[in-house]
Amino acid sequence: MDKKLTFWSAAVFVVLYFVALFAAEFIGFAHPVCWVFAPAIGALLGALPYRWLSLRWRGFGLGTVLAAVFGLAMLAMGELDVICLAICVGCGVLSDVVQLTAKSDCWAYPVLAIGNIAEIIYLWIRKEWYLQGAANEMGQAYADAMAPMQNTLWFVVAVVAIVVAAECGLWIAKKLIK
Repeated sequence: MDKKLTFWSAAVFVVLYFVALFAAEFIGFAHPVCWVFAPAIGALLGALPYRWLSLRWRGFGLGTVLAAVFGLAMLAMGELDVICLAICVGCGVLSDVVQLTAKSDCWAYPVLAIGNIAEIIYLWIRKEWYLQGAANEMGQAYADAMAPMQNTLWFVVAVVAIVVAAECGLWIAKKLIK
C-alpha cells in the first residue's frame, strides 16, 4: 500500500471525517438519548478516515486539523460557539500531544473523539438554556425527555460511550486498513 500523503488525498479524508461526524448528529432527531450518543456514533464512523490519515501523517497536527475543520464548520453553521470550538480544538491539540508521546492512535483517537462532545456540552453546564433551545427546535416533549439526562451520570456515560466507540471504530479500521 502506498503510504504517501498528498494535499488532495488528505483533504478528501479530512472531509470524510467531517461528513462522518456531521452525519452522526442526525440520529439525535430520533430521540434525546440518540442526541447524547451522537458524538459516540461520530467517533465510530470517523475512525476509518482518521486511521487512513494517521498511517500517513506522522507529525504533529492531524488531531488539531481534524478538530479545527469540524469545529470551524460547526461554528459557521451556528452549531457551536467560541467556547465549544476551543474545547473541540483543545482536544485535537491534546490528541496530537498524546500521539507524539504514546506513538499510538489507540490513545490519541479517543482523546480527539472526546472533543466531539463540545457540541452538546451545554446540555450539562447550561441546563435551562439548552432545554429552552431544544423545546424551540424540537418541541416541548423532546425537551422534557432530555431533562432527566442533565446529570453527571449521563455525562460520564456519554464520555465512556465516545471512548468505547472510538476504540471499536479504530479496531475495525485497523482490520480494514493494514
